Amino acid sequence: MAPTSAIDFASLKESGNALFKQGKFQDALDLYSQALALVAVDQDKSAVLKNQAACYLKLENYEKCNAVSSQALELSPNDPKALFRRCQALEKLGRVDEAFKDARKAAHAEPGDASIKEALVRLKKKIDEASKKQASTDQKVTDMLNFLHTETDKEKRRLAANNLIVLAREKAGAELLVAKPQVLEKMVKLLRDPKLDAEVRLTIVRTLGEILKGDPARTREILRNRIGLPPLMALYCVDNLELVTAVSIAVENILKTLSGWLDKEKPDPAMIKANQEDIDHTLQTLTEMVDKAVLSAVGRDSIIDILLKNIPENLSPGLGWADQFMEKDGIAKLLTAAVVQPGDRLNVGSSLNVTNETRIHISLALQKINDDLDGDKKRKVFTDKCEQFVQRLLADPDPETKMLAVLVVITLLQGPFDVGNFLLGSKNILEMLLVMATSDEPEHQIIAAEAIVHAASKKDKCAAILSEGMGILKKLAKSPNDKVQVRALVGLCKAGSSGGLDFANKPLPEEEVQQLAQSCRKFLTNPAKDFDLRRWAAEGLAYLSLDGNVKDSLVEDRAALRSLIDLGKTGNQNIIYGVVSVFVNLTNSYDKPEVVPEMKELAQFAKQHVPVEHPKDSPECVAKRVEALAEEGVVSALVAVSKVESKNVRELIARVMNVVAEGKDHRGAMVQQGGAKALLALALDGTERGKECASQALARIGITIDPTMAFPGQRAYEVVRPLLALLQEEKSALQNFEALLALTNLAQVSESVRYGLPLDVFFLSWDSNRWLMVFYYRQRIVKEQGLSKIEHYLYEEHEMLKRAATECICNLMLSPDVQDIYIRLEGDRIKLLLLYMADEDVAVARAASGAIAMLSDDEKACARIIQPTMWLEVMKEISVSEHADIRLRALYIIGNLIRNSQTAAEAICQSELLEILLATSQLTGADNALAQKAALHALKAAHTKKLIAPNPEYEEDEDAE
Repeated sequence: MAPTSAIDFASLKESGNALFKQGKFQDALDLYSQALALVAVDQDKSAVLKNQAACYLKLENYEKCNAVSSQALELSPNDPKALFRRCQALEKLGRVDEAFKDARKAAHAEPGDASIKEALVRLKKKIDEASKKQASTDQKVTDMLNFLHTETDKEKRRLAANNLIVLAREKAGAELLVAKPQVLEKMVKLLRDPKLDAEVRLTIVRTLGEILKGDPARTREILRNRIGLPPLMALYCVDNLELVTAVSIAVENILKTLSGWLDKEKPDPAMIKANQEDIDHTLQTLTEMVDKAVLSAVGRDSIIDILLKNIPENLSPGLGWADQFMEKDGIAKLLTAAVVQPGDRLNVGSSLNVTNETRIHISLALQKINDDLDGDKKRKVFTDKCEQFVQRLLADPDPETKMLAVLVVITLLQGPFDVGNFLLGSKNILEMLLVMATSDEPEHQIIAAEAIVHAASKKDKCAAILSEGMGILKKLAKSPNDKVQVRALVGLCKAGSSGGLDFANKPLPEEEVQQLAQSCRKFLTNPAKDFDLRRWAAEGLAYLSLDGNVKDSLVEDRAALRSLIDLGKTGNQNIIYGVVSVFVNLTNSYDKPEVVPEMKELAQFAKQHVPVEHPKDSPECVAKRVEALAEEGVVSALVAVSKVESKNVRELIARVMNVVAEGKDHRGAMVQQGGAKALLALALDGTERGKECASQALARIGITIDPTMAFPGQRAYEVVRPLLALLQEEKSALQNFEALLALTNLAQVSESVRYGLPLDVFFLSWDSNRWLMVFYYRQRIVKEQGLSKIEHYLYEEHEMLKRAATECICNLMLSPDVQDIYIRLEGDRIKLLLLYMADEDVAVARAASGAIAMLSDDEKACARIIQPTMWLEVMKEISVSEHADIRLRALYIIGNLIRNSQTAAEAICQSELLEILLATSQLTGADNALAQKAALHALKAAHTKKLIAPNPEYEEDEDAE
């Protein structure tokens, strides 16, 4: 007599074979897995593994088929069935060479098998075609390069260029371009040709950027043994922004590839260590180029930006190169470029090409490096290097060179303020500035006024200027030179705003503040004024607009408001902080200290000053200003500046966007102007408060606007994480609520957004005597662990939060995977939904009954639904609900319970529910048609189980179907 385990094994295997023949491959696979666990004989194991491989092949799970076939071959080498099944899987996976080898072995073992012979012929043909294609691709690469160099037809040359880029983006294509002799060298030769067409040059750089991306070994080979960095670095000398941007992308690809930073939030320390030599060489080359005279202005800015992004390590992701940068005299090189004025200003002491934005790029880089240094000792080294540079300039007897020292201080005051402030005080530069301000030379006055403006950024310095320099600033503000006048105005504006938001603490009379604001608006709106004047006027308004009257007068002056928004749309680095600050002030997006009434009374009793809010900062006044900004297209300006590196400025942008998004009528325009896309980036990178504001703005957009329009394509996946980030206890109830509503809408969108949600709305229809729900399978919300976060709010006492969470769960329940979680995992999930079906809140009851209705299609779910003792009472209550949609869901659930559970069917037929079903089945009229049909179907199911007597109406209904 055979052992019991052998009998069980044989039974399971035979049952699995029978299911396989019926086309029930997943069920057969389950039985084969059980059989596999019961037997230890290699031959039997091999047989079951081959059967599993056949199932996986039918289920189109080719990776699994390959794996189990390989296991079978370990036990039975050269088994023709295992070889052929692995061959079929490998062919589907695109691994044709390996598939051909298996087919050849299988044909040798089973020479008479026609299917194997057919596969062998087919695979041989594919291999031959691939070989021809490879040979053809080699020739095409040669032809493309020749086209680029010699073809006179511009369209053919453009097509060849685009094909080259497409080829380089594919791993196989990039490897081919590197492996083919002299291809890279020929590209470099073309780049060095001064007569080469600009479009072709751009194409070659973009191609090289793709080749240098993704494969560290390939990147190292190119840098060390093929073309190196010089061909790319030479292009930084070209005054062409598009070309320079392509070069910077290529350099960034080098650094990110070598550091394991591609498509990741931060570099991989192990990768940095493994490729340290090449990373050091690249960053050192960039550092050495910062102060080279041959660089174009845009090239210099681009190099500084690459260093800014990659040097830090501690406060932001980077390559940790701050120490080396200082050792390589990087600080002095940056400051050398910082003291050069653009073409419309002084241009002494250097022939370096710079833009109007170069100094602000340098300021940001210096600030980031200083902030990233870990320890006072390193920061002292930084300060010492800056001081040494200033000292060298001050030691020169030439007054013009001394002015360059002031420009260094201005640069530092815009970046690492404390370092600039230290130098300002230690060398009495402030006193020197006040003397320069009285000079008859406009250039001296410009620099002095600009330095005073930046020095006044902190209250202690502002106080010094108020006591020593107010008279000088007022005098300069009357200068006939607009450049002097506007800078002096900004200094006065800073002084006038030193009281902050406190309406009762204003250092300047209200009339004088209004005059300053009017002067700034004049500079802002006069079309004859150049960009430099307009950006200084915007900075002046950034300070004055803390005053409520100034805010209202600016919004009423629509020409000035439009000019300010147009200035923001330029995206210029120099204007970002000033323009965005005005928007923050106009919308009151800043944080205001919470005033506790008791503490206010105590302060007044103690005769302490209590800040007073401006009457024009009431909610009604703020709403009018926000409306005006939205009408004039402020979101376009915010989008234009949203790629700024500074996380603090990104926060300000997100704050304004969030306030604008409060208005339902503004949200459509926000999406049209690119606001949703910009907010996604702001929500993923910035300060915590900035990310929070951006996430809330996204939620508000997601509530009102069709998610397929607001977040098309990939954005529908990306928006899930910011929304889930708002589902935390430390967030406000409003943020929780808005996030839940947005997720509820998003959960209807498409297959990968939910874990498996169907249509935009849940609806019921009839087919084959069953309610059907149409599914579009989606994943993202559950994949991001969103289900548990959403469920947390089901237990909230706050009615709106509980309602929003229940509705979101209802939409998520359309997912088979979410249903599986509710059915498979132990807990009170289903019990809670049952209780909510009878909730006083109709919206909660509707959503909960919808979720249970979807669950009730499953037999196992029905067993879980009837576990709580109160299920029958709940069903009685909602089946006679005054709300037709809830009543309809109840009838559908009852019908499913009767069909899927004998226990439930008997309980229903022995309770008042049977009378309710009978009464509902007799209803007439169009309004009751669906309810009547649902009741008839439930009764039909009960009759099928022989629990009630037959009724002709059931048969009539069946025929009608």
